[in-house]
Amino acid sequence: MTDWTMAQAKRDFSIGYLTGYGFERFTLGGVASWYVRLSGGSARGSLVDARSKQTREFRSLDAAVRAVEEIGFQVQSLTVGSI
Repeated sequence: MTDWTMAQAKRDFSIGYLTGYGFERFTLGGVASWYVRLSGGSARGSLVDARSKQTREFRSLDAAVRAVEEIGFQVQSLTVGSI
């Protein structure tokens, strides 16, 4: 498993290595947080804080989407389950 800081994710996206993203919801004590998962080649991992190297938590899905767009991805829609 590979984890990326925002700077590393932007770099890897710009060279075409990062190709996918996903969002994972985590609830603890009734409070929901969102995590960003990234993938490229055979690597899979999380977006992490540059200082602590801990998985970045986003308080809203909107904030997590903004982070993915800051990396360079274009988020046009989100689909949950099958439609």
